[in-house]
Amino acid sequence: MLQRISQWLDSAAPEARFRKVTLLTAVLTYLLVVLGGVVRVTGSGLGCPDWPLCYGQPLPPPSTEALIEMAHRYLAAVVTFFVAWVAWVAQRHYRAEKWIVRPALIGVGVIGVQIVLGAITVILKNHPITVVAHFAAALTMLACATMVATSTRTARAGSAGKTDRLVRWAVISVASIIALLFVGAVVTATNSALGCLFDWPLCRGELIPNSTELGTYIHWFHRFVAVLAGLTLAYTTIVAWRARAERHGAWVAAALALSFFIAQSAVGGLVVWSRVNLWMRGLHLAMAAAVWTMSIVLVVVAARSGVKERSSVGQADKSAPARSNSAPALSFKSTLGAYLRLTKPWIIVLLLVTTFAAMLIARRGLPPLPLVVFTLLGGALSAAGANAINCYLDRDIDVIMNRTRNRPTSSGLIDADHALAFGLMAAVGSFIVLTLGVNVLSAVLATIGLLYYVFVYTGYLKRSTMHNVVIGGVAGAIPPLVGYAAVTGTIDALALFMFLVIFYWSPPHTWALALLIRNDYERAGVPMLPVVVGEKETRRQIVLYTLQLVAITLVMFALQMMGWIYFVGAALLGAVFLARAVRLWRLPETDKALARRLYKFSQSYLALLFLFMVIDKIVLA
Repeated sequence: MLQRISQWLDSAAPEARFRKVTLLTAVLTYLLVVLGGVVRVTGSGLGCPDWPLCYGQPLPPPSTEALIEMAHRYLAAVVTFFVAWVAWVAQRHYRAEKWIVRPALIGVGVIGVQIVLGAITVILKNHPITVVAHFAAALTMLACATMVATSTRTARAGSAGKTDRLVRWAVISVASIIALLFVGAVVTATNSALGCLFDWPLCRGELIPNSTELGTYIHWFHRFVAVLAGLTLAYTTIVAWRARAERHGAWVAAALALSFFIAQSAVGGLVVWSRVNLWMRGLHLAMAAAVWTMSIVLVVVAARSGVKERSSVGQADKSAPARSNSAPALSFKSTLGAYLRLTKPWIIVLLLVTTFAAMLIARRGLPPLPLVVFTLLGGALSAAGANAINCYLDRDIDVIMNRTRNRPTSSGLIDADHALAFGLMAAVGSFIVLTLGVNVLSAVLATIGLLYYVFVYTGYLKRSTMHNVVIGGVAGAIPPLVGYAAVTGTIDALALFMFLVIFYWSPPHTWALALLIRNDYERAGVPMLPVVVGEKETRRQIVLYTLQLVAITLVMFALQMMGWIYFVGAALLGAVFLARAVRLWRLPETDKALARRLYKFSQSYLALLFLFMVIDKIVLA
């Protein structure tokens, strides 16, 4: 076998030989990932309890688990050699080819991390966190090897960039596959393969199983992500098919990726029906690695064979009729995208994080899955409705501000009346979903938050007083109350303190942004704090409100609402937040870069703070 490989490599010129070696490296890396999956599904991870030897010997004892584990380690050593050799050649002869040299060099670093994680996984006796990290490193290494092998076989034929439609959807497909593989690794690491018992495609006989078991949550979520990934990959394949005349290679890669995905989904059903047969599990993982490999090939081929779309060409099509100055006619997909942007999805995500966290805190564990789904769906609809109506009311000033002039209502993509109708329908839908699927209290609270944001903040405070952010913070602080009420049916002191945390978090978060776009607010006549009292006083107020925020978070521990885990996390996060605020305040002039970092950190701060609350309640429970 080795002699044939040597003859195959020697029978080519140096450049062709390098292409062959990169292909061999990619194939061996794929086999390594598959064999690693076999190690996991057969329970062979501890077949050799020590590392790097096996029971202190280079050769394993005659047991199936030990043989599988050592075969994996020896194949890893072979892959390490080839990855290092490819990186060395790429650095010497392909420095100008970033698609070759960069992934080749990254691959060397990743395989080093992979080896260390492998050793840690053995030492920690297959701890779920190290298993998932080890798997993630393996997929990264496979991606690097695949990128190098594909790039050596595709010549750049165009200048496709991030705006290229096919490239954009290929990248989105890769992101969806990453999410699917990550959740799949969690399923394996937590032994949740039978979280839905022996039922497929339903889960315990239901579309949304009424269960509080963690394994059921994880398994059901894996299937949910699989549906999203499948739809994304299917649409990407359609985009590639439409461009097949100019980019045939990308069309083939997309079709293969979708085919492997369909096969993997079918095998996933067989895994459940066969009561987790080891051969089926191994085949399922092999198909997953194949989908991942082909999705990477698709990105590389699409990017390196890019052809600029007609809309990007400088000369217009003379045969096309001239467009009027009215809002452009949108395709169905573009219309959906415009309405999605109307809802401000990035804001909805943060609101739902605090809602779900409050549910976990109230339950001290996982609530029933249907309750979670209906609560988050109702919360998302409420936030979407409020944001859409906000865009309708603010469309006159949105068009003046650089930050908001491209919103669908201010740019003319969506008619103002249609935006209002959409917002009202979402608001009504939220009340119905929460009333029927959760309880009346959560529906009332969500509606109060929506009405407060629309009428009190947007309709009056925003344009009338420099205290708009402080008083208007009530609306953004209601989601934890909704989540808490959904589980308990009531509101207590702990829920109110979560409300206060967000209430005092809103001013420093929003004012950090206001420092960045003060000129926008000034042009639009919005009396934000920097416009009225200046940037120096605004920076001082950021420090003062951050102090109050940190104090509120620590009082929760002092009143024994939270434990030591939360206290340590809240203290560390608060110290960092306060230090950044003080640093910004002490400067003679506003540092835009520091203000931007403070604004971005404040978003992470809130999510991490609630994460510490959840961990504290669940662990100490």
